Amino acid sequence: MKKILSYLIPAVILIGIFGGIAYKLKKNKAIVEDRVYHYSPSELPTHKSDTNLVAESSTDGLLFTGTFEPYRETKISAETQGKINQITVDAGSVVTKGQTLVRLDNALLQLQMKAVDIQIEGLTADVNRYSILAKADAVQGVQLEKAQMGLKSAQVQRATIQEQINKTAIHTPFSGVVYSKLSEVGGFAAPGVPLLHILDIGQLRFTINVPEGDLKYFKLGQTHEIIADAFPHKKLKGKVSLIASKANVGNSFPVQLTVNNFSDNTLRAGMFGKIDIANKN
Repeated sequence: MKKILSYLIPAVILIGIFGGIAYKLKKNKAIVEDRVYHYSPSELPTHKSDTNLVAESSTDGLLFTGTFEPYRETKISAETQGKINQITVDAGSVVTKGQTLVRLDNALLQLQMKAVDIQIEGLTADVNRYSILAKADAVQGVQLEKAQMGLKSAQVQRATIQEQINKTAIHTPFSGVVYSKLSEVGGFAAPGVPLLHILDIGQLRFTINVPEGDLKYFKLGQTHEIIADAFPHKKLKGKVSLIASKANVGNSFPVQLTVNNFSDNTLRAGMFGKIDIANKN
């Protein structure tokens, strides 16, 4: 009997423990289900008209905003390599077409030019002397021809050196303003290495993005009034110079207008402006 009880008591205890665990789990599940939100179609809110979310068309006209860009810009570099001896401008300097901006060291080229000049001087004297002797049949004509060929070769060599010397002086290709200075005196210039960044803002390009439905308001050569945000009381006239043949990523077509800057060039590249077109339905 004692042996039976020794097996029965632990079994009862285990059954009680597992029963308690099962009861606790069931109770926790009921609590969790009560806390979970259950979807009911009857609880859906009634939607109001969403017409207020659509941008309203202006009754006065169509407004296109855009940005002013330089008419021309370039990064100037040297055509030949050499040490920079002089930079005549700085960032913000106003420059005119043909103005010398940078000078490179050309001392070695100047020495080569002097040597060629001496050579040309001697060959010229030879040609003159052989010409006189050839007329008197004192020398063969081939000697005169050799002297003449040598003179022509020296002259070509001189022109080549002169061209190299000319390239050590770097000039601005158009009038404008120095946007940035990218090198300093003592630096080394080489082809393809930018030295100065030049902008032409005497004229500007004003670019706007136009939806396809509004392209009818823009024709090549057509003039539109532009208002710069920074100078709202000054009027500008822009002439349409480009209408893109392909839409951009926003499915709009870039339209570009050319506009003359104010007399003091106060309108800067990167400024914003707008075109207000009267609505013609």
